[in-house]
Amino acid sequence: MEKHVKVSISIPMKGRASEVIARALKIEAESVSSKRVKVDIKASDGFLNLEVRASDLTAMRAGINSFLRWIDAALQVYELASGKT
Repeated sequence: MEKHVKVSISIPMKGRASEVIARALKIEAESVSSKRVKVDIKASDGFLNLEVRASDLTAMRAGINSFLRWIDAALQVYELASGKT
């Protein structure tokens, strides 16, 4: 039985941060190496919408943890690059 979760993450800044981060991580989402998990990431109105579908809870946890870490890293890089630290 497939598990399914949707995570919506609010980007705490104005501008295009969510769009830039979604575009950067879309490549990762499209090339997830596991057949047990599928990830979709989109930006909408200052929110980063992460949708993860997995065949089991272990794959779900791994997918969510990986993308949350990548989102955090991308947000830190965006803040440094835009001088908004």
